[in-house]
Amino acid sequence: MTSLLTNNAAMTALTTLKSINSQLDVTSNRVSTGQRVSNAADNAAYWSIATTVRTDNLALGAVKDSLGLGSAAVDTAYNGLTTVLTNLQNIRTKLQTALQPGVDRSKVQTEIASLQSNMKATADSSTQSGQNWLSVNSTGPGYNAGTQKVIAGFSRDTTGNINFSTVNIDVASIQLYDKALAGSAATSAQVTASTAIIGTLDFSGANQSTLTVDINGATAGSETITLNAASLTASVADLTKVTKGELLDAINNSIAANAALKADGVKASLDPEGRLVFTKTAGAGTIDVNIANATSARDIGFGTAITKVYSGVGTAAGAATGGGILDKGGTGSSVATLSIDAATNDATLQTYINTVDKAIAAITTAGTKLGANKTQLDGQKSFIDSLMKSNDRAIGTLVDADIEEESTKLKALQTQQQLGVQALSIANSASQNVLSLFR
Repeated sequence: MTSLLTNNAAMTALTTLKSINSQLDVTSNRVSTGQRVSNAADNAAYWSIATTVRTDNLALGAVKDSLGLGSAAVDTAYNGLTTVLTNLQNIRTKLQTALQPGVDRSKVQTEIASLQSNMKATADSSTQSGQNWLSVNSTGPGYNAGTQKVIAGFSRDTTGNINFSTVNIDVASIQLYDKALAGSAATSAQVTASTAIIGTLDFSGANQSTLTVDINGATAGSETITLNAASLTASVADLTKVTKGELLDAINNSIAANAALKADGVKASLDPEGRLVFTKTAGAGTIDVNIANATSARDIGFGTAITKVYSGVGTAAGAATGGGILDKGGTGSSVATLSIDAATNDATLQTYINTVDKAIAAITTAGTKLGANKTQLDGQKSFIDSLMKSNDRAIGTLVDADIEEESTKLKALQTQQQLGVQALSIANSASQNVLSLFR
């Protein structure tokens, strides 16, 4: 039936044309952006996953940069060690020469002093990105108990928590000089938790841990450190997710506010495995740490039962010693300070040769450790690079458009659009044909 009021053919053609135009817009966007999911409206689930993976890739890029800096620092320290090793071999040769009868030992000492100066200059200048692992200050900022951590990995667990893995450089075993140690202080009493702190801790509400710290066995006069919402608020950003670093800051703040603990030089730190460590540095004595409550205690490395978990003993100050491979032993007995003259006897020379030989062995061991660290860093860097590429492929699988398919579809839709326009034109002219019946 033909109607002057309702043009069914035109309405059908118009609906079809609108559908074609809508599909054409989508396909054109995919061809121009190269993505079939370019925003959340296209596919919320895929867009969310791809965005998270892109964010992780940015973090992995930062880890890769950190590995590059760490590798450069290892190279710098290794080059410094090899240069010092050559100087040490020369010093040993000079000392052996001095054993020969008739040798002017004062002239030999001039050469040895020059080599000693050269070794110190090499160690002092072995700096990369502000870090020097050969000439250190063990009491200065950034020493971190002789361990330097290079960020080497990034991961996100099923709950969304982010974790970083590290490559630990044992600076204490490779350092050549220590500016802070002209002699040794008293050995500190040190106690270490039995297990590491894993993830974050919830100290909101009534959650707490109360520690009792006993100095020199003075159980009756033990000091208390309470870790709860009130004491942690100033140190943490989120009481439901307290990090190890925030917990450590809160403990040390409590120690600083306690006159007795502060006077005994008590300090909390974390070892490379993430376990809590308490040290007492003021004089000889002992330090014990107990957990005082069993019902609402957070697990900070030693469970929740009322039990003594760790203790340590310190000793009084000993003989003067240095802190590095070359200044260890104190004046007159270290490579850095040995000196000979005409009065030096053969027995003393032999002692010096043995001292230098031990230093050569120690530096050789240090170089081996750095070589292993370099291999580990380079291997991790290669893995991170492969992981980033894998993530890029995963993102592409989720959001990238098949350009061949989309371009073919675009051509087809353009043809359909032309046919739709023609069909609409024909349908619109049908009413004009009806009017011809009345002529």
